[in-house]
Amino acid sequence: MPSLRERQTNFAAALLDVDGNADGRIAIYRNTVYANYRNALGATYRVVRQLVGVPFFHAAVDAYVQANPSAGGDLNVYGGSFGDYLATYPHAANLPYLPDVARLEWAIDEAGRAADLHGTPEALLAALGTIPAERITAQRFTLDPTCRFVASAYPVLRIWQVHQPGFEGDIAVQFGAATDRLLVRREAGAVVIERLAPGDLALLRALAGGDDLAAALDAAMTADPTFDLGTALRTSIANRTLAELRQ
Repeated sequence: MPSLRERQTNFAAALLDVDGNADGRIAIYRNTVYANYRNALGATYRVVRQLVGVPFFHAAVDAYVQANPSAGGDLNVYGGSFGDYLATYPHAANLPYLPDVARLEWAIDEAGRAADLHGTPEALLAALGTIPAERITAQRFTLDPTCRFVASAYPVLRIWQVHQPGFEGDIAVQFGAATDRLLVRREAGAVVIERLAPGDLALLRALAGGDDLAAALDAAMTADPTFDLGTALRTSIANRTLAELRQ
C-alpha cells in the first residue's frame, strides 16, 4: 500500500500533468490549479499577455508551471523566472524581445512589494563626511531595497509604455535603436522606471553586488571611459538609490 507521502506526491503530480488520464475529480482540481496560476501570472505579466494574446499566454503559463512548479503557497511571489523560460520557449522564438518585457514586468512587481527604505540622503552624506578622503573608495553601499535592473537589446520600456491603460499618442516602437538600461525602483509609494547610461548601470550593479566603490568605478569606466563618478554619486544619493553605507 502506498505511504501517505507517496499518495500526496502522486496526487500533486497528477494535478500538474495536463496530458494525464486521471479521473474527473482530479481533472476538476487540475483545472482550478491551472486557472489560479494563469490568473496569478496574468496579474504580473499584463503586457506579455497583451502582446501574445490570451490563448498563447495560457499555454505558455501551463508549460512553465509544469517545468517550474511552485515551491510555496503564495502565488503572489511565484513566476520570477518566467522571462528566462520564455527565452527557451520554442513558440516565442519569433518574439525575441518578449523575455525582456517579462523581466521588466517582474522587476516592477518586485519593486512594488519590496521592503521600505529607511535611510535618507542626509544621513548617508553625513556618514560619508566622517570618512577620510583616502578611504572613500574602499566603502561599500547598500542600495534602496526596491531597486531592480533590466538591460535589454530591445526597446522594452517603450513596449511596456504603449501597452499601459490610458496611453495616448503614437504607439509605434522603433526597433534597432539603442539598448535599454533600466533602473526600476519605488519612490513615494509608486514604482518609477529610469533609463541609465552604461557607466551608471555598471556602477550601481557592482555596488548592488557588494563591490567597493573602487571596483565599481572600474566597472563603470570600462563601460564608459567618460564616466563621471561625482555626478553619479550625487544623483544616486539624492534620489535615494544609494541608501546607506554597508557595515
